[in-house]
Amino acid sequence: QPFFPPSIAELRSNTATLLCLSSQSVPFADVTWLVGGSPVSSGISTSTAVQQPDQTFHISSYLAIQTSDWNMGKLYKCKVSLDSFNKTLNPYKSECFSM
Repeated sequence: QPFFPPSIAELRSNTATLLCLSSQSVPFADVTWLVGGSPVSSGISTSTAVQQPDQTFHISSYLAIQTSDWNMGKLYKCKVSLDSFNKTLNPYKSECFSM
């Protein structure tokens, strides 16, 4: 489950977008975004599952945030839940830009 930070161009504006990609063997998953450990209820756009040639299913989830929140180092998490599986991504700003 890759997590993608905002682009440099986005960070020059007031808003930015985080992207979480999930690949699983079933066509459904519950994607939850958290900031500082609390669930986020707005600014989320999650796609329906798209079947791939290898029979897996991909889901994309986007979270629109204020650039100032990202620059302050707030911790964002993307949690992907299936009936018997939970995966939480914990991207830190320093890790996202350590290229």
